[in-house]
Amino acid sequence: MELGAEATEHQLVMDALQKLDKDRKCFRLVGDVLVERTVGETVPAVAKNRDNLKSTIESFQKQFEIQKKDLAEFQEKYKIRVRSEGEVAEEEAAAAKAKESAKAAAAQQGVLVSKS
Repeated sequence: MELGAEATEHQLVMDALQKLDKDRKCFRLVGDVLVERTVGETVPAVAKNRDNLKSTIESFQKQFEIQKKDLAEFQEKYKIRVRSEGEVAEEEAAAAKAKESAKAAAAQQGVLVSKS
């Protein structure tokens, strides 16, 4: 997940900046502009961005779970099954085999004629 990777990168930057002097000069990319700031000014902004990313990820996960639940209810309500390619092939092979055995059974049946 791309947002998860960004949150991890923000955490790595936070870990690196925590060890530095607060008055040390650092550069931060804001949009397409490279801005010169101090570590003390940059740490809160990076922390805020990281927290926003984490809350966005949590929100997306909750929405995903709701959608998954709704889909399961819809499938159950309308009796929808999701089949893999293997299951479809097996069912088609079984149907073809049943059709062949029905033809063979019909061919073997005799007609009874009574002599009167």
